[in-house]
Amino acid sequence: MKRSGSRPARTTTVSAPLIKECYANFECRLTNASLISKYDLFIWEVVKAHVASSPKYPKTVHYRGQGVFMISGPSISLRKKFKPENL
Repeated sequence: MKRSGSRPARTTTVSAPLIKECYANFECRLTNASLISKYDLFIWEVVKAHVASSPKYPKTVHYRGQGVFMISGPSISLRKKFKPENL
């Protein structure tokens, strides 16, 4: 975590740390490992969720695979183009 500048935070149900700077953290347990060797697919059960009360529009980091990450961009509102019953 030192290389990324992030700080660890304590968990309550698993041994891996949370990331203090993250908007949301999920404590998970591996529930099905049968597809890992064939498809690299991990089936997790979320046992506890942690969500920050702010910021209102957080920047989020998404893992895209093979060591590539994406940071969310600015939000745009197209609300005026939608009918009220579709909102």
